[in-house]
Amino acid sequence: MNKYLLILATFTLMAYGGARAKLPIEISDETYILAAMDAQVRQKHEVASNYFKHLYKKTGQKEFLYDSIRMYESHKDSTVFANAVQEALNNNPEDTILQRFHLIALLKAGKYSEASLEASKLSAQTKESSDYLLHAEALLKLGNYEGGCLELNKAYAITFDEETAERIALFMYTKLGKKAEAIHFLKDHISAHGNSKRIGKRLGSLYADSGSLEDAAQIYESTYELANDPDDAKEAVRIYVYQQNLPKLSAILEKSGVNDPLLIELYVRNKEFKKASILARTMYKREANPLYLAQSSVFTYEAATDHNDTQLLKEVIDGLTQANKEIEDPVYLNYLGYLMIDHDLDVNEGMMYVQKALTKQPESAFYLDSLAWGNYKLGKCAEAKRLIKQVESMIGAEEQEVKDHLKAIQQCKSKENK
Repeated sequence: MNKYLLILATFTLMAYGGARAKLPIEISDETYILAAMDAQVRQKHEVASNYFKHLYKKTGQKEFLYDSIRMYESHKDSTVFANAVQEALNNNPEDTILQRFHLIALLKAGKYSEASLEASKLSAQTKESSDYLLHAEALLKLGNYEGGCLELNKAYAITFDEETAERIALFMYTKLGKKAEAIHFLKDHISAHGNSKRIGKRLGSLYADSGSLEDAAQIYESTYELANDPDDAKEAVRIYVYQQNLPKLSAILEKSGVNDPLLIELYVRNKEFKKASILARTMYKREANPLYLAQSSVFTYEAATDHNDTQLLKEVIDGLTQANKEIEDPVYLNYLGYLMIDHDLDVNEGMMYVQKALTKQPESAFYLDSLAWGNYKLGKCAEAKRLIKQVESMIGAEEQEVKDHLKAIQQCKSKENK
């Protein structure tokens, strides 16, 4: 144990034992302060308070007296705090900081009327923000929201504090029915003092609650750009989804990255397959989810200008084969099988993948269409005809691919009969 720790341990033991034996060395003020902080961390508030009281008596510095009282501020029994305040106030009746502590003690004790009266006197004397805030707290507890907001505004006019600004707007909006005024108040605050995470979120929520969704989304988006909090971006996303404002939805999703699966859906809807492929590949590398590998492979094929490119087909087939080893999703099983069939890569293997898809969704017209096409490629025209007729009866022949397959298979039948 080093010299300092030995001194501190000896001093702490003395304090716990209540003994005041003289030590062979002089203990510095810094050691007392560190000991008090240590006691505070260990929730030994009385011990910490006694250290600070000793420092106050030794140095005469009022801050140590205030610190000794603060040790009791979070005490479960509010009377302990009140008694400590009163004891100090008896010896220093004109001390405004102790009077402030007294107001806090009254509020903790639920003596709101008394606190309001005394806070009114103190704030009139000091004209300090903290005293207006204490007066406001007492009035608000009494349900006097008009008076409470008036005092909050007095405090705000001194500090322009954003927490106070938020409270004013909330009470105006929820308690006084001044919804438009509350929104304008926050807008004016932003104009004069700039936006912030707290103010932006609150203004966004008030806009949304009042039905001004465009304004809400805009402030959420600008607050996201300021504080980079994904929650703000998510709020903007919710609004754009509700409004079906796809351009703005895409923009905020690209900027924030808060919902990449949704962004992929938008890319696919807009036929931006290259972007969808790149994003899905990025997600696969990040999360190692084979679903994203399958998606990236499909979008790579859809984005290509030459679907017969050998290297392209190899990349897509390899990706889908790897992904289907883990997920065996019928959509991607069928996609893989159909590609192998349509490009004559391995029709039999392709049919196997299609059959796997059908075991999972046997009533899928699209999977039956793939199966019909595979039979056609293998020269099994009667089976191909039976299956394509089944597809036609299920979804009609308006789908271009079904129409093309039906025409080809009908020709296959005429060839078969020759």
